[in-house]
Amino acid sequence: MARLQSIEPIVGDWYRSHGQLFEVIAVDDDEDIIEIQNAGGDLEEIDTDDWNARARAGSLATADPPDDSRGGEDHEDAADYGGVPATMNEIRGVRADAMQDLDLFESGLERY
Repeated sequence: MARLQSIEPIVGDWYRSHGQLFEVIAVDDDEDIIEIQNAGGDLEEIDTDDWNARARAGSLATADPPDDSRGGEDHEDAADYGGVPATMNEIRGVRADAMQDLDLFESGLERY
């Protein structure tokens, strides 16, 4: 019996499927969605079942990043900004953290 191929989606890693080269940019385990960005910059979502079906069929494989990805001086280093959130829950947490110190009732105006 042939062994089923399993490829875990890892944020920051590159893959190739159906001739398309893409990077995993987020994994939402709660929604079973994998967010990807293709080499051209377009964003897409793949549901986990589709990802696993592609892996089992052999149409999904790990790949090397394109030559121009993150290698040029024009790209900003994510480490300079504290890294990129890996999951949707982390993204939601970043947004919630930004709102934590917001005082909706502080106007900045003094009353006389």
